[in-house]
Amino acid sequence: MIITDITQQIKNKKRYSVYVDGEFAFGIDGVDLLYHGLEVGQNIDKMHYVELLKQLDYTKCRDSAVRILASGAKSVHIMREKLIQKEFSPESVEKVIKLLIQKGYLDDVAFAKSFISHKTKINNYGKRRIEQDLRIKGVSDTDIKVAFLNKDNHESEVNAAKRALAKKLRNKPFPQDMQELQKLKMFMARRGFDFDTIDDVLKEGQNGDCGFDFY
Repeated sequence: MIITDITQQIKNKKRYSVYVDGEFAFGIDGVDLLYHGLEVGQNIDKMHYVELLKQLDYTKCRDSAVRILASGAKSVHIMREKLIQKEFSPESVEKVIKLLIQKGYLDDVAFAKSFISHKTKINNYGKRRIEQDLRIKGVSDTDIKVAFLNKDNHESEVNAAKRALAKKLRNKPFPQDMQELQKLKMFMARRGFDFDTIDDVLKEGQNGDCGFDFY
């Protein structure tokens, strides 16, 4: 097998197209081209060629993972799915996942803690809704449980419930009609709050002591 041509790509000047025996073989970054010492006329045996393709796939997979993380933290499951969708080899995907975990760039407990904080404070979600969303993102029940181990979880849950209810009512008088109260209960349940929290917050509202102008 002989490298018959190496040409700079038009759309991306940092990448090159490598041709082997007159046929396009693979694309490669300029840095990797120099690192692997590839040049026109070079003989390359099949074993070396296969190993080279594996290394290039891994490098591209790793760089893709870095770009994915640049848009925000990801769970291990979501990262794996995104890399698989880009059609990297299973070997490269798992190797990159292992590297990111070792370096601390993938940490499902840390991811879950951040997710819990955001969904509680910004989206005003309850624990059950957050747990459901984390499971969808592939976070294990064990990691979710560890992430929720926080002494102020109950207080945060109650405050989130009050904020969600205040936003729903938008300064309207607190309803006393049983049918309207039931609608509020269903709304709060869909937000993921447990029944005890819902009852406590609604009871405060009925007593005129819900503090809707806080936080």
